[in-house]
Amino acid sequence: MIGKHTIAVMLCAAAALHAQAAPVAGGCPGGAGWCDDFENGAARWQAGGTATPLVRSESGTANHLLQAGAGTRLLVAAGETAALTRGDYFVEARLRPSATAVAPVNSRRAFLLARHIDERNWIGAGISYAPGSKRVTIELVAMRDGALVQLKKVGRDSEAADAFHTLRLELAGAALTVYLDGERVTGAAVPQQPGGQAGVLAEGGSVDIDDMRIGAALHPGRIALARMTGRVSAQAGDAAQRLPVSAFAGGGVTALPFAASSSDPAVASVGVDGGALVLRAHRPGSVVVTLVNPADHNLAAAIGVTVGPAFAAPALAHAPAQRLAPRPREAGVPVDTLLRIRFDGAAALGSGGSVRIFRAADNALVDVIRVGAEVDAIGFPGQPLQRVVRTTLIRIDGDGLTIRPHTARLAYGTDYYVAVDAGVVVGAQLGGQPFAGLGRQAGWRFRTRAAVPTLRSLTVDDDGPADFRTVQGALNHAMRTLPRAAPVTIRVANGRYEELLYLRGKDRVTLRGESRDGVVIHATNNDGINADSGSAQAADSPSASGGRALMLIEDADLLTLDSLTLVNTSRRAASAAPQAETLYFNSPEGRLVATNATFLSEQDTVQVKGYAWFYRTLIAGNVDFIWGYNHAALFEDSEIRSVGDSANPDSGGYVVQARTVAADDPGFVFLNSRLTHGPGPAGNDVPAGATYLARSPGTAGTWDNVSYIDCRIDVHMNPVGWAGAGVQRQPAPNPAVSSAASGWREYGSMDLAGRRLDLAARVGGVRLDAAQAGEQFGARAQVFRGFDHGKGWNPTPPANN
Repeated sequence: MIGKHTIAVMLCAAAALHAQAAPVAGGCPGGAGWCDDFENGAARWQAGGTATPLVRSESGTANHLLQAGAGTRLLVAAGETAALTRGDYFVEARLRPSATAVAPVNSRRAFLLARHIDERNWIGAGISYAPGSKRVTIELVAMRDGALVQLKKVGRDSEAADAFHTLRLELAGAALTVYLDGERVTGAAVPQQPGGQAGVLAEGGSVDIDDMRIGAALHPGRIALARMTGRVSAQAGDAAQRLPVSAFAGGGVTALPFAASSSDPAVASVGVDGGALVLRAHRPGSVVVTLVNPADHNLAAAIGVTVGPAFAAPALAHAPAQRLAPRPREAGVPVDTLLRIRFDGAAALGSGGSVRIFRAADNALVDVIRVGAEVDAIGFPGQPLQRVVRTTLIRIDGDGLTIRPHTARLAYGTDYYVAVDAGVVVGAQLGGQPFAGLGRQAGWRFRTRAAVPTLRSLTVDDDGPADFRTVQGALNHAMRTLPRAAPVTIRVANGRYEELLYLRGKDRVTLRGESRDGVVIHATNNDGINADSGSAQAADSPSASGGRALMLIEDADLLTLDSLTLVNTSRRAASAAPQAETLYFNSPEGRLVATNATFLSEQDTVQVKGYAWFYRTLIAGNVDFIWGYNHAALFEDSEIRSVGDSANPDSGGYVVQARTVAADDPGFVFLNSRLTHGPGPAGNDVPAGATYLARSPGTAGTWDNVSYIDCRIDVHMNPVGWAGAGVQRQPAPNPAVSSAASGWREYGSMDLAGRRLDLAARVGGVRLDAAQAGEQFGARAQVFRGFDHGKGWNPTPPANN
């Protein structure tokens, strides 16, 4: 816990922003109104505490920075930054763990502070480093009356964890946003506090701080690899990689120049060619490649590059055909095929290496799939916007190795062969021989199907005859080849499909499983893997921001999900960033239908915009597991199951967090449904009385419109019902006082046996009478009456329901 007895360093800016003049000659870079680069020492900081901060030269450069160690505190005179910090503003600085420590080397943590009233009241965005770790942790916290409240926590793997990273906290009203090297990593909303100061706080081992800035709130510029992460893998001797770079000022329009350098050119050398980084891998090792805007060193990216041993294509003459899929010389292979090897017994992934797919006609390399974290652009080739995600494409389970090529790399009517690096798998035997990779001589060659399917009914099967092996392969086909308004049905055979999904710009898609429990589409994804709700990206967009959901739908209408199960297997207890949607319907005016389906996760299971109808469907989770910025979502004859929280066994969570976009929209409506409880992924059930019907995000621009009509509710629900102001420290809803027209509403609630519940203990909501409930929510057409500017929508179940 951070507090006045554990704070090692507090730095608060001690120079004023004066209305007519910048504090330094020539002004500050990046739109800041106040800045300090420590080239003139620490004279602009007022010292306190028991030690003096150290300003030193950065090794090998003429640059100076501040090294903050234990026992140092710097405070600011009360009026110095008042002109900046009374409204919306940002605080940013470059931070890294000190290489030359003034305290024992251990875990260290540094926070940017905003709205700092005193030691007991402030807002902070922090970065934490652990010794020897290639992972940094980003936190968004609020100190309230001496108690630290963690608002968000996100982990990031980084091969360049010890390099400088630019941390930025923006405040716009109640909205808080944290950026790392220009990438939005997390955000939250808190009640706005007036005034206060800005600064930096550090604890633990010493931290280097440079280029501190404070200014009017605006989105930062960014330099980053386009559609990639800050981690690149290569193998010695490979052809040069040309990696497009996204470098734009804060508006996202003005291109920025950048320079590139390598920490060890003998391992990997770099150059700049137009808008791309050219990387050449020479010998095994690790380097940090720095991209930086020459005019503003806060606009930079530290990219970790790992160079592995050269690709080894062994001369293995034979591999057992029955152990490979596709089979050697197999024809008619779907273009989205997975590659599989079944070993003689259990095996393990190696620490590096790659699988490579070559076009047989000319030996052209068409895909490189590497062990470990990868990036994939989900969608079809040439699609203007694709979903770019961090993922893992090579997995092993017992004796089976599954290799997922990058999306849409294979063409129709083409011969390919596969080569597997010796280091991909260790401790395995194949056909009675120790596995040492597969070269061209092994004969793993196949031919894809001759032509594109032309029917509007497509089939998916993970191992049987079908048009596609993956659900995404069928979605790509529908998006690419069919008119937007043309209906298409994708029939999925029973099986387990491990993949992230994406649909954009295609209406009237029906995804229908062979059976509800037999078709399971699953993956592990969360806010720590792919931050935030996410969205699709253009080719020049920075990094991977395809979001934490299993399935992302954008700009689509009348999507039907029928007779299948979607599972986000992320666990709250195993993740520092537990938000993990199974479904994100990001179509603000579109319609979604889910019938006879199941959606499973722990936190944020279903997020919907627009209009959604869930019929005879199970949705399970524990924290805000139904939410979104919607118009109307109807959950009819469905089961809403609160499951045990794997991170907090005594918690029951919250069913809904509504952010309905208009006061007169229905919002979230539960009709003739059952609110049940059951074990979560850790096996624990929900305690009695531990769950709440809804809580509010505490924002003034959205409405907490949630209604339960004729629902059966089990004993896990707290008699209070609604988690309003003062309940578990939750904010007040909007509207603060519910009415028949808006807010938290309830009618006809029963226990599971159908006996009327005593609602006398309810706090914060309103109880409707029969006429009010029937008038607003008695039929689907009433709930969806606002669709298409009042034209309305009256959905009906598909014929097989």
